[in-house]
Amino acid sequence: MATRVLDAPKRDWTVVARHVIGRVLLYILLIVFAFIFVFPFYDMFIGSFMQDHELFSKTPRLWPVRGFDLTAYRQLFIELKFGQSLLNSFYLAIGRTVGTLFFCSLAGFAFAKRHFPGRDKLFYLMLLTMMLPTQATLIPWYLLMTTVLKWTNTFWPMWVPSWAGAFGIFLMRQFIATSIPDEMLEAATIDGCSVFGSFIRVVLPLIMPGLSILGILTFVGGFNDFLGPLLILRDAKKMTAPLALANFKGSTVIAPRYSLMFAGSTLATLPLLIVFFAFQKQIVSGIMSGAIKGGA
Repeated sequence: MATRVLDAPKRDWTVVARHVIGRVLLYILLIVFAFIFVFPFYDMFIGSFMQDHELFSKTPRLWPVRGFDLTAYRQLFIELKFGQSLLNSFYLAIGRTVGTLFFCSLAGFAFAKRHFPGRDKLFYLMLLTMMLPTQATLIPWYLLMTTVLKWTNTFWPMWVPSWAGAFGIFLMRQFIATSIPDEMLEAATIDGCSVFGSFIRVVLPLIMPGLSILGILTFVGGFNDFLGPLLILRDAKKMTAPLALANFKGSTVIAPRYSLMFAGSTLATLPLLIVFFAFQKQIVSGIMSGAIKGGA
């Protein structure tokens, strides 16, 4: 019996060429956008090793002509004490982050899993505060912190209000409502666990992706906070990095020191980049977790 040889399927080279061209164009577009976003950081980094007259030369310089000059960095740390400003920014950001993670997750747990009179109305009222612009509450906040509570020249005004932020409570409430089944909390209660014990032992380990997202956003916001420290802080020793950078822009009498601004901006940006790349997996995990589970 003669065997019939089947013809091999012919490859449609038109479809293959169209696919390859599409991929090439996509990568070219991504490279162009990556260059547009990365070039300002590269220019800032390279400019921190140049003198002011080199930054204003007629021909653009993409590389230091005289090599990597560390004069601006030496002046920042030795004369201007910029290292203290960076430590103050870390102190402000860490204090805000720790308090926000604890209190917002605790409030989110109460709104998601505890039943008390007026719970939903109070939650919606809290969400309405997110619609208020910062400018509308700036003066009452300033008077409360400086006149009533006497917290002038301290970090408490930048910490305490953010510890119970509406966005953080809403984010934690959504994560807890979609990640923690009621049966798990009931089992913990039957085993003799208190409400707070259930929160510590059951809830917190399961909402780490949401805590990572909230922690990173809070840390970056606290490290870059400018308006709050500008209004509250009076002592030069407590000046944060954004305030120190603002002093380098000069005035009508003093010329701007762009080399110091570039060097200080580079140092202030590095911690945020380190935090982002160190917790990149947690960021992706938190975003994907929220996208898959959805809201409650």
